[in-house]
Amino acid sequence: MEAYGQVLLAATGLAFVGGTLAASYFIGGGRKRARRALPGESGIRDDALARVLRHGVGPLRGPSALALRSGRVRDLADKAQLLLADRGMPASAESLASAGLAALGVVFVLGLALSGSPVGGVAAACLAVALAVALVNQRTDAQADALRESIPEALRSMEACFQSGFSLGQTLEQVSAETKGSLSELFGRAAHVLQAGGTSAQALDCLRHSSDLPELAFVSVALDVQHQTGGSMRRCLESAIDMVEGELALRRSLRVQTAQARLSARVVGVMPFALIAVFSLLSEGFLDPFFESAAGMAMLVVALTMQAAGVLLVRSLLKVG
Repeated sequence: MEAYGQVLLAATGLAFVGGTLAASYFIGGGRKRARRALPGESGIRDDALARVLRHGVGPLRGPSALALRSGRVRDLADKAQLLLADRGMPASAESLASAGLAALGVVFVLGLALSGSPVGGVAAACLAVALAVALVNQRTDAQADALRESIPEALRSMEACFQSGFSLGQTLEQVSAETKGSLSELFGRAAHVLQAGGTSAQALDCLRHSSDLPELAFVSVALDVQHQTGGSMRRCLESAIDMVEGELALRRSLRVQTAQARLSARVVGVMPFALIAVFSLLSEGFLDPFFESAAGMAMLVVALTMQAAGVLLVRSLLKVG
């Protein structure tokens, strides 16, 4: 019996590590996979995983629509949608939610089969949700940070263009050609507004509302004011570069100072569910006392509520930007 428990513990550890690596491989970075293109669409993956994420799981469309009514679930689905689109796997929020519910069902069944208790299945599902949320948020924050870090260079390019006598439309096109990724798309979209006959205010407004970055919004507002009043665009950009670089330096300093606390918060948030899953495997009926009386169930609900409240509070305190 003791050997059986050790085997189960080892299997749980391997499943945990394997699931984490697989999720980070598909959602996050890692080495690039070869992508098979769909007819007429270059760079779009067409493997089994991409098809499931793109079409979703039909029977779970209804429950997924109900889940997406929650603001937090919708926000998480939107973030995952953007991340997967960058990986060549476009999908809608509804298809992602239905695929996520199906994956949770599979995790619950595996946890139930290993532990022999529904509580073990619920703990495994909660652990999977915590890992998925952490990975999506981490990758989204990394992309936002990379976009912020490229803003000063884009502003210097704009300054050089204005100094050379370029118009606003030419400047936006040049910056779009010199930058990469999401920032290039933002400036390209603003340039297309001018090409389509829009005004400079509309182009800069597109630049401001197409991104959630306050640094870029500030620059677009300042440029709009300077362009309308006829002021020096060069001086405006010089001031904007100094402001953005100072804010980025402060943000980097805050992230360094709070790195240990953020890591501790992640460990504390995930560890209870991992321990519950492991102890449920090693000790049959580990959580049964909580379900034998109303007081036990109340204590379990209070514990879970306090755990969730603590995680949300720590995240809000350690949030940088």
